[in-house]
Amino acid sequence: MVKSSSTKIQDLTQNKEAFLETIGNHLNIKYLKLVNHTASKRTEWSYKESCKIGATFDLHWAMNEDMKKGLSEEEISKRLERKKNDAKKADPGDRILLCQNHKNHGHRVTHVVETVSSTAENRDEMWTREVQVIWVAQHPWEKYAPQTKNVIGDFLFKGGNLLSTNAPSIVLNLDALK
Repeated sequence: MVKSSSTKIQDLTQNKEAFLETIGNHLNIKYLKLVNHTASKRTEWSYKESCKIGATFDLHWAMNEDMKKGLSEEEISKRLERKKNDAKKADPGDRILLCQNHKNHGHRVTHVVETVSSTAENRDEMWTREVQVIWVAQHPWEKYAPQTKNVIGDFLFKGGNLLSTNAPSIVLNLDALK
């Protein structure tokens, strides 16, 4: 007996990993990361100089200066420690989908990167990991980078930490990256 397509979908969504394999997580993305926080009202794209497949760059986990205002040194230190722990989370070879918020062009997916370095490094109160570009949106990003909602649904980021693609509210549509 053949199952109906709606029954198949229900069976697959119960096991998110199987669901991702079925819809084709062809880029093997493990994490999502927001690059620019909307509070900073950024009008520049980050990592725009890293637009070639195979290029490497340092991915940052930093605390926006505006976010430090009104916080005690102790609270800033705690938040920077959380950034450090998050920067350490990915293993070498793990892939990360980078989403950016641009003041004038909204939420866009600009890169898929693979973690190269095995450790996080502290540079000027920010943590970095070396990553390599696996996929990058065509330029200009304001025209060609897919809207984040078309790739990960209506999920809204709260900060720049790594989020597992296995989160129940995230359903990847990687066909939007082709």
